[in-house]
Amino acid sequence: MERIPFDIDKEMQIIGEFKSMLPRAPGLPKLNTPITPKENYKLLFEGKRPLWMPSAFDSITLIPRIIPDNIARGFVIDADPLDLKDAGGKDFFGIEWVYVEKVGGSMVQPGNPKVPDITRWEEYIEFPDLDQYDWEGSAARHREFLSPDRMTILWVMNGLFERLISFMDFENAALAIVDDDEKDSVHRLFDALCDFYDKLFEKYMTYYDADIILFHDDWGSQRAPFFSLSTCREMLVPYLSRLVESCHKRGMYLDFHCCGKNEILVPAMIEAGVDAWTPQEMNDRHMIIEKYGDKLNIGVRMVIPMEATEDEVVDIVESFVKEYGGYGNVIGGAFAFGGNQTVIRDTLYSLTRQAYNV
Repeated sequence: MERIPFDIDKEMQIIGEFKSMLPRAPGLPKLNTPITPKENYKLLFEGKRPLWMPSAFDSITLIPRIIPDNIARGFVIDADPLDLKDAGGKDFFGIEWVYVEKVGGSMVQPGNPKVPDITRWEEYIEFPDLDQYDWEGSAARHREFLSPDRMTILWVMNGLFERLISFMDFENAALAIVDDDEKDSVHRLFDALCDFYDKLFEKYMTYYDADIILFHDDWGSQRAPFFSLSTCREMLVPYLSRLVESCHKRGMYLDFHCCGKNEILVPAMIEAGVDAWTPQEMNDRHMIIEKYGDKLNIGVRMVIPMEATEDEVVDIVESFVKEYGGYGNVIGGAFAFGGNQTVIRDTLYSLTRQAYNV
C-alpha cells in the first residue's frame, strides 16, 4: 500500500467513540486515521505492511453468553455481563466445569471422564444442535458495539486437544493421540469436531459479522510441548487446517491461542495455515518473529501496571516499540492489565505510525 505521511494534528483528532462491553471500562476515542483500524489490520493478514501496528485497540472481543462453553469456562464478554458466581456448569457437550476463583478459570473435575473408551466415543458424546440458541437475540443486543471499522473477534474456548482432554482427562487424552490402537478413533472425533466448529463459525459470521476466530487449543506446558512435532503433524495439523479453511472461505482469519513453550511446534501452525499466534513469555519471541515472521503473524503482549503514571506508560510503550516496532508484522496483544488505555493506544499509534512510514 502507498505510504501515507503521518499528519499528527489531523490523525489524532477524535471523531467518535468505540463502545466497550467490559464492565466499568470506558469507550475508546475514535481517531481520524487515514484508513480504518479494520482495513489496517487486514493489510497485515494479507501479507502487506500496515500503516501502524495493529493491536487489541483495533478490535473488539465478543465471547457470547449464549454459548455454554463460555459460561462453563468463566469467560464471557457480552452486553449482558456474567457474574462469576454463575460461572462453571455444563459446556456444549454436557461436561461439568468447576470455576476456581483463585486462578480465574474453570477445570473439569478429573477422575470420572465422560469418555472412558475413546474407541467408542460415539456412544458417550452427543453433538449439540446449534439452532437451539437465540442467535437473533444475541446479535441484536450487540449490534451497537460491533463497529464495521474495527475487527470483531469471537472466541472458541475449547479446541481439538483441549476438547479431547475435557472428554477423557489429560493422561488418557495424551495417550490416545500416540497409541496406535486409539489414533483412528481420535481422528474420527476430530473430524466430527471440525464439522461442528464449521457450523459454529458460520453462526459467528452470520450473526456477528466476525472477522477473527480466536481458537483456543493449548499444546504445551511452561517447559515444553505436550507432544512431538511429528505427532502434532499427524494428529492435529490436518484438522487445524480444516478450521483455518472454514474461516478463510468466509473471509475470516484464525488467530491461534496456544499456551505453552511451543517454539518447536511453530512449523505445524504454519503448515495448518493459521494467521497469527501470540506466544507466551517463556518462548523466544524474537527468534520466532525473525525465523517465521514471513509466514506467521506474531502477537506480543505489553503488560502495563495499573498504578503506572502517564509518563511511565509512555516510557513502557516507547520501549515496546523500540523492541518490536521494527518488524512490521507484530500484533500488539492484550493490554487489559494496564491503566491509561487511551494513552497507551495513542502512544502506540503515533510511534508506529511514524516507524511504519519508511
